[in-house]
Amino acid sequence: MGKYIIACVESDVELLDELYNKISRIVDSDYIVESYISAEQALIGCYNYIISKNEILITIVGNNTSTIRPEKFITELYKNSPNTKNIVFEDIVDVKSLSSIINDASLYQILPRRLNKIDFELIILEAIKLNAQERRLKDYQRVLESAVEKRTRELNDINVKLEILATTDSLTGVNNRRSFYESSSPMIRYNRRENKSLAVLMMDIDKFKMINDIYGHAVGDDIIKLVAQKIQDILRASDIFGRLGGEEFAAVLPNTSQRGALKVAENIRKEIETLDYLTTKEEKVHFTISVGVAILEGTDPDLDAILHKADLALYDAKRKGRNKVILHETKTK
Repeated sequence: MGKYIIACVESDVELLDELYNKISRIVDSDYIVESYISAEQALIGCYNYIISKNEILITIVGNNTSTIRPEKFITELYKNSPNTKNIVFEDIVDVKSLSSIINDASLYQILPRRLNKIDFELIILEAIKLNAQERRLKDYQRVLESAVEKRTRELNDINVKLEILATTDSLTGVNNRRSFYESSSPMIRYNRRENKSLAVLMMDIDKFKMINDIYGHAVGDDIIKLVAQKIQDILRASDIFGRLGGEEFAAVLPNTSQRGALKVAENIRKEIETLDYLTTKEEKVHFTISVGVAILEGTDPDLDAILHKADLALYDAKRKGRNKVILHETKTK
């Protein structure tokens, strides 16, 4: 499932650090707290999270180093994230800017700049609680109500199990093929349009049919699950990862250069190479993975095009002996 983003925009670095520290103490691993000194950077960052199927839960907006006014940032974000709870500092808004926010977007709270004058943590918890109520997640809402009432209980104690969605691969728990395509396709179009760096990895367990033939499909399924978990542990929260079928996986890495993509791919290859699976008969099964890497280019029209390039690189890795990372290189005429 996606993450919940709390975005703090403020040019005063000390206040930005204070916001980050206060919020980080009361939320758990389902939440990402992001800090920006520029509203322009914040808007781009929030859009990338939205494209990756994450939710912008709260914004806290103060002064910033860009030319984008706070009300402009909030109204632009509102177009793609209308349920965000927007909080602003009272010294950066006037009647005109307030009117713009209220008429064109939404405003949750106006706060004084000195956080010690208010119960800041309670305000954040109440915003999270309201968001849960709106989504009608009753179990989650119950836990959050308890956290607000007691206020001393931290949200990292929350252990809520959400219903498994149809977009999840039933064996591994990662995105299935349909979900991977639905999540990745808009990101490809956005990054190509904005001329941003993006990489795609195609990954396949080496000689997997032999593993199934020798040890059985139950062992094969366990190895697929183990590989999926290890890859997901290495990837970032903003990356899109899915099982395309059988022993084949793919990942889309936004804001990633060729060098960065190769490093991630090599980390995955090395991690899988170190793994061993012990069967119920205490047989040790060793396995490896091959990875094809492709970088988004302006000539790539869609997700299928860049996946095809990564798949060609993966085939090349298999042909050259497996357990390798190969970069697709576009041939110039």
